[in-house]
Amino acid sequence: MKNSLNRFIAGIACTVLIAGLSVPAHAAEVQPEAYTIQTTQWSREDFSQDANPDVFTATYDRALYNAIRQTLVDGTSDTAPAYTMVGDSDYIAVKNLLGRMEGVLRYEHHVPENFTNYWQYLDYFAVSAEMPENYQEPLDFIQPIIQAADGMTDREKVEYLNDYLCTLLTYKKGKTAGVTRTFAQHSGELEAACGSYARAFKFLCAAADIPCFTISTSNHTWNMVYVDGQWLHVDVSANDLYHRPYILLMETVEGRTDQAPEQTAFLKELFVPGSTK
Repeated sequence: MKNSLNRFIAGIACTVLIAGLSVPAHAAEVQPEAYTIQTTQWSREDFSQDANPDVFTATYDRALYNAIRQTLVDGTSDTAPAYTMVGDSDYIAVKNLLGRMEGVLRYEHHVPENFTNYWQYLDYFAVSAEMPENYQEPLDFIQPIIQAADGMTDREKVEYLNDYLCTLLTYKKGKTAGVTRTFAQHSGELEAACGSYARAFKFLCAAADIPCFTISTSNHTWNMVYVDGQWLHVDVSANDLYHRPYILLMETVEGRTDQAPEQTAFLKELFVPGSTK
């Protein structure tokens, strides 16, 4: 009886020992490789030399231009993003700038998943460019429209996309219709305010390879597109509301004050270097 008890105790001890040894081995297998910022990830190319120097300010400087432009050039490739420095006082402004750029791709502050010590690099700023998973269906939905625009001039494409969007939405202050609702099967026209029109138009233009971003006053949002070698205004919500090309490919719009003119100038040069010279 005593020998049996000793064997039982010894068996438990052996099991505990084996289990204890197996835990560190398993943990070692799942440890992520540490991420570090390499010196090669700082401004691999000075894109700012092609831009109008007048657009650079304390917030929207050459280093930020190079970092974002690197992402635009790389697209969704596996190339590591180029880093710059963005302090707390400028962070919101830069995030807003990225939001104005979004089309089919979403541009965001890039933080690698395995960058475990990011708290030590809070001012380090890089930009990612990815298409959200839920954008694939709306992108598929508009393909017949994008294909129908093949062969058109960029001016004709903008006019065509403006008219197409007007068949999907109807203007209603305070209403929202996102990209995934707008570019999907639905009965009747969806109610939407200016921001929804502008966001949807950016999506269409991006799919058609036309540079486009949003521009806003304190209470209204529309788009700017690059056509015929110049930046022009397009207000699809107003065009739909008035049932005519009220603001369609216009050089200037009277009575509207851009709430972020420095940011707008910087965006123009990001999308099309030298376009404001």
